This record gives sequence, structure tokens and C-alpha cells, in this order.
Amino acid sequence: MTSDQGVVFDLGYQPHDGPRLGRRGAIFATIRDGLRRILGIRRKARKKVMPWVLFGIAIIPVIAVVGVSFFVEDVFTGVDNPFASHGNIFTITSSTFLIFTALAGPELLIPDRVEGVLSVYASRPMRVNDYLGARAAALAIAAGGFLIAPQLILYVGLASLDDDGWFSGLVSNASDLPKVLLAAFFYLLAYGAPAFLVAMFAKRLGPAWGVYLAFMWLSSGFAVAITEATSGIWRYAALGALSINPDIVMDWIFGRTTVREGLSGADLDPIWSVAIILGLAAITWIVGVRKYRSLL
Repeated sequence: MTSDQGVVFDLGYQPHDGPRLGRRGAIFATIRDGLRRILGIRRKARKKVMPWVLFGIAIIPVIAVVGVSFFVEDVFTGVDNPFASHGNIFTITSSTFLIFTALAGPELLIPDRVEGVLSVYASRPMRVNDYLGARAAALAIAAGGFLIAPQLILYVGLASLDDDGWFSGLVSNASDLPKVLLAAFFYLLAYGAPAFLVAMFAKRLGPAWGVYLAFMWLSSGFAVAITEATSGIWRYAALGALSINPDIVMDWIFGRTTVREGLSGADLDPIWSVAIILGLAAITWIVGVRKYRSLL
């Protein structure tokens, strides 16, 4: 064969003849992929262990609380289980949810950027807002299930203790459901936004998990220390307690007077915590759009 001769290979390429779903299809595909990553679906066994173990850790205390409520109701007529409240369940599950978010946030963003997968997304009719919104939606769905599932178990369990019957209990306690959803929303923003912010700059999953948890816990520790040691305008340092702000908002939503240890001297209106959570979420979105605009 001479150098000016060529060879044509038939690789059997077939063009796509199925439905072209366009931008909306790409967004939903990105959300599905995000959920699989968070939950370890179709992935190695070690990727499945942590999310499902954490989910079990969040569920087991609620089952115990409901079981104790049945026991107290049967043995001590007219006595309620003091732990059987939606606010207490949020308090019990918040630490586990923080760890869950530490794992989920980086898992959604870092592999795409480090492994060069973003070019694949750029080849589809997706914008920067679409990609980040789809990843945030995946986290919201998974985290929402993590937060709300224990609350639903408590809601259904307590309804079965109602003297007028299970259905009557569901109706009479339905007013708590909007509060549960609102509190879950603020937990998601308060823990999810910093997780995304760290993941936008980290290059490896392990360090991202450590940096996020250290950031959340140390910020709260410093805020408590400053609040206890000072007074006056320094009491606003309490707002830096990033892992505690959603607890303060949750207490406010449920009308609880629980005082967070070390922050009692600050005496700040909960609306300040709401502002910090929403502000940090907005900053995270702005930073993400600017950063990923140069990558997609």
C-alpha cells in the first residue's frame, strides 16, 4: 500500500434515533446521577455503606422514641413521652445529618471537575445554572428524605396513640407538617451551602470532608468561646456558630425556648440566624456560578 492510499473502516456507527430530550432531559439526568452518587446506587459496595448507615442511625432513635411512647401510654395513662416531639427529633438527627452532608456535597461536585467530566456536560444543552441547580436538587432530594423520614415515622407513630383513632391523630397533628418542612429547608441550606462551597475548591473527597466538618464545628466553637468571654457588640459573634444556627431557627419555628449551650448570653433574635443561613446560601450560589462559568 502506497502512502497516498487510504483505508476506510466501517465501525458500524449508528446515529441516535431515539427521542431528543433537550435541556430538560439533561437536567433530570444530572439529578438522577447525583442521587445515585449520594446513595451509592450502581456503585461499589464501599460507596453504599456510609450513606445507608447514617440513614439507619437517624431512623433508629425515632423508632425507639415511638416505642417508648407506646410503653408510656400503656403503663402510665395520661403521661406523654417528653422526647416525642418534632423539635427533639431534629435535635437528635442534626449531627448525623451534618456528617451525611459532608459526604454528599463533595461527592456531587469534585469527581466531575477532577476527572474532566464537565466537558461532557458542556456538550449538552445545559447552562451553568442548570448544572449547579441539578446538583443542588439531588442534594435537596436526598437530604430532604434524610430529614423528613424520621419526622414522618414520629408523625404516624404518635397518630396511632390518639384516643379518637389513627386517622383523627393524623388530622389533628397535621399542623406540624409545614413546620417540619420549613425547619428541614433551613437545615438543608445551613449545612448544604457550606458543603458545596468547600467542594467547589477541593480536589479530593477525603480532605473536603475533613475541611467541611472542621469548618462547621470550629466556627461554632470559636463563636461560643467569643460570646462567653465578651459582651456588647461582640455578642453578634454568636452568629458565626454555623452548625448551631439551624437549631436556633428550628426552635423558633416550633416555639421552643431551648437555649443553646454557650449562646445564652448573646440573646439575639432568631431572624439573625435566618439571615446568616440565607446569606451564606446566596454567596455559595454566586461563587459557584462564577467559578463554573469558566469550566463549562
